[in-house]
Amino acid sequence: MDKPDFSNVITNSSSTNTTSGGNSWGNITAPYYFKGTLGGQSILWQVDPNSYNVDYAVGSASSISNDKGNESGALIATISAGQTMQPEFGVEFRTFQVNTSQDIHAYFNTFVNTGAWAFATSTSDLSSNAKTIVIDYTDAKGNQYWSVGPQTGNSITVVSVTQIPAGLGVNESLKIKLTFSCKLYPVTGSGNAITLSNVEATLRLEDMLY
Repeated sequence: MDKPDFSNVITNSSSTNTTSGGNSWGNITAPYYFKGTLGGQSILWQVDPNSYNVDYAVGSASSISNDKGNESGALIATISAGQTMQPEFGVEFRTFQVNTSQDIHAYFNTFVNTGAWAFATSTSDLSSNAKTIVIDYTDAKGNQYWSVGPQTGNSITVVSVTQIPAGLGVNESLKIKLTFSCKLYPVTGSGNAITLSNVEATLRLEDMLY
């Protein structure tokens, strides 16, 4: 397997830097961003709300099954290179389990609560009602990694959740700030893990439950 490609991860630096957790980043000026240390290199991706899909963009995806009105699965908040969609980070919030006869919007708005979350330990978590998180990463060459694997000593915390009303062409959303460190393992099961540490991110999670 090819080594992860970090050629596009050091971006959006500023001449005036702030220091946190032993890392140096440029000033954060955007409402959505992802900063941390990936494989020993500092990264800062910022989403300019006035130029979506130019540098970096936020997005949402879902892995939802529907069995006679019973929906189960994950909703995913992403931040990625705006034009190529690679590299990309995703945060999967698991496991949504709701019936379409319920107030789905109220369920969505109360599912992601603040505080400590657990990393998912296997893909079988999607079939349970456990509230867990998976971190996904696709590098510039398309190599895929995720946090499913041993995470001894690592943690993830949802710092804040802000409800955002629906807008033109966009469902209601949650603006979620979180902090974490984790190991990222090749999805193929072959190759070395990457250390992702001292992450602080604010992402948008769109309501994709129906």
